[in-house]
Amino acid sequence: MKDKISMRQAGIIALLIIFSNKILLLPALMHEYIKADAIFAIIMLFAIEFLAVPIFLKLRRTFPQEKLYDILKRYITVFGAKLLYLASMVFMIFKALLVFSIVYVYLKEQIYQNEFVWIALISFIPIMNHAVMSGLKPTARTMELFFGVLIAGFVFCLVISFFTPISTPYFFVSSAKDIFASIYKYAFTFGDSLFLFLIIDKIDYKPKEEKKFYFYVFFGMILVVALFFLFYCKYQLTSFMHNNALADLLVFSVRFNAIGRLDIVAMLTIMLSSLFQMEIFCYGFCDSFINVLPLDKKYAIVLFDIIFLILYYIFIGKYEIMVKSTVTWLPVLGVIMGYVFPIACFIFTFLKRRKKDEKSD
Repeated sequence: MKDKISMRQAGIIALLIIFSNKILLLPALMHEYIKADAIFAIIMLFAIEFLAVPIFLKLRRTFPQEKLYDILKRYITVFGAKLLYLASMVFMIFKALLVFSIVYVYLKEQIYQNEFVWIALISFIPIMNHAVMSGLKPTARTMELFFGVLIAGFVFCLVISFFTPISTPYFFVSSAKDIFASIYKYAFTFGDSLFLFLIIDKIDYKPKEEKKFYFYVFFGMILVVALFFLFYCKYQLTSFMHNNALADLLVFSVRFNAIGRLDIVAMLTIMLSSLFQMEIFCYGFCDSFINVLPLDKKYAIVLFDIIFLILYYIFIGKYEIMVKSTVTWLPVLGVIMGYVFPIACFIFTFLKRRKKDEKSD
């Protein structure tokens, strides 16, 4: 019980990872490909993501005392379990890189107007490392503490957008083929429910609190869909030119009466949520590493930092390369970890139930 988090804290984590990589660049990327019909695509993507929630809860009920690694080891052998955890490590570190790359460019444009990558790394990496070393429970408590502030900032940005010129965007301008193709093209920006499966044994599961968990997941999805809709209402045909959706909702309304600049609200909301997301992905990487090689947590953290810096500077130091990777080869990883993996977990629960039925007979 000491190391476990509550269902409410798990729900808050689920909501935060729903926000990841969807509230800044993604609306512009999707608009460039399928215009405002991206609203339909993201609803379908969220529908797929939402299906992972009952599978996750069913897996938790079916294997109440087991870690994910033990479940995988039973059904796909030790080699298969370690291979899946290696894929999880790759998935988590690229998720963290994508978050950092997008937020770094946003902050560079809004604050520094020039390169400040070392300041950003010095600010982010030690906090991530400390969160992983402290454990999941203290990290979840911190997220719970700031959750109200974060949601208030997000909703504030959505509400203020109504004080700017908006009009209904044009729908049904893209082909059905392109809309369905986008489910694959942007798969890597989804699939974040994988983290919940990784920490399945660390959640203090209570059947009565399932509705609360569903609420946080559904609420997060509703907020993101609302952001997409208002963003497209505001910018219409030029949405693809605005890469910071949540912050750009406040453009033309940054001064409101005598309050002063309001874009600071979006900036703080983005920074806070991004920091929590980086902590989550770093923890997911380290947890996966420990299951592949049973070493101390500090070695996993050092490995994360080294790989993160190498990949950032050598492979994807350029923002454009990271964005291009997100819609070219990374969707393959997104489909495997976000779509195929939950289906496999559902099959495991079915096999477990079948075995119980055979024993009872």
